[in-house]
Amino acid sequence: MKKRSFLQKRLGYFSRTVLVINIFAIAALLLSYSASFIDPQQFWPIAFFGLGFLPILIINLGFMVYWFLRKKRYALLSLFAILAGWSLLGKHINFKNNKDKIVVKADTTLRVMSFNVHLFEKFNSPKDNFREETAELVNTVNPDIICFQEFYSRIRGSKQFTKLLKEEGKFEDYYFEPVSKNDYEGYGQAIFSKFPIIDHGTIFKNGYGINRIIFADIKREADTIRVYNVHLRSFALQEEDKEFIQLSAAAQVKDEEKTKQVGRKLKRAFTNRSEQAKSLRKHIESCPYPYIVMGDFNDTPMSYSVNIVGQNMYNAFEEKGFGWGVTHFGMLPLFQIDYILCDKAITVDNYGIIKERLSDHYPIWADLIH
Repeated sequence: MKKRSFLQKRLGYFSRTVLVINIFAIAALLLSYSASFIDPQQFWPIAFFGLGFLPILIINLGFMVYWFLRKKRYALLSLFAILAGWSLLGKHINFKNNKDKIVVKADTTLRVMSFNVHLFEKFNSPKDNFREETAELVNTVNPDIICFQEFYSRIRGSKQFTKLLKEEGKFEDYYFEPVSKNDYEGYGQAIFSKFPIIDHGTIFKNGYGINRIIFADIKREADTIRVYNVHLRSFALQEEDKEFIQLSAAAQVKDEEKTKQVGRKLKRAFTNRSEQAKSLRKHIESCPYPYIVMGDFNDTPMSYSVNIVGQNMYNAFEEKGFGWGVTHFGMLPLFQIDYILCDKAITVDNYGIIKERLSDHYPIWADLIH
């Protein structure tokens, strides 16, 4: 009798164990797809799978490689699961543009930009010349409208960054809405515009301190466009929480109290973002103008909050993105959590992520035509 080769052998104990784990990984991948339409307020654990989409996808790719070498037909299991969500990959990686660099702005386009400046504290380094570098970056990108989250400025005196940025960026108008202030300084959100701001406001419903939504109605020639500056609920993780999350599963299980504490924070953030997203969606539906929504959503493209807000809208990255859509590189450099979305009456002409490590977020920009 001819001896079987390694690839022809039946599954042994190890491979059977791998197959069982593979099935769980496939189930997790399929559940991650459902995170985009299942409301965390109804069943919050599903949001974890959406958050973990990319690592789960990579794990399934690893199983495909294993089975391709061991038993090719078993590789089809993960392959079919990946193909079932193939259209969702465009939310994370895209090659619809042939470049990812700042281009000269055409006169016919409206260039917008969003940047979470983290209160102008440099990521993992002491404060330096962050404000000056931000002003220089703004001049390089040359946006017509820019939205800042976690914006900080003096309110009085000669060191008002709002006035400095307005002058150096050649903005005609701005709307700075501090969430907290005293007689000298404040921090919150800001919208700067090279066109007049004729109205503005805050969506107070489901706001959580600095995590809230403001808007400005901007007059551009004969048109009026509403711009929403979004900063949805963060996980509010402290450094010790981040260190705990990066521990092994075995180490986490040993500290049951810390596991529950972190779990409560994550649950609260998922459900709060759902509430905020629905409030914003309702506000958008009553908007009388073409609209642009941009900012820090603190959630991934697979999330319910991003998808509920983005209904019937263009996502600038999906339309004109290039490469891997990472906009946040803090704890895990995997996540796209900053977005530029627009009314379908507006066309996306260009999009870019500026890989400058000033804050823990990368600035993003887009050229729009209306």
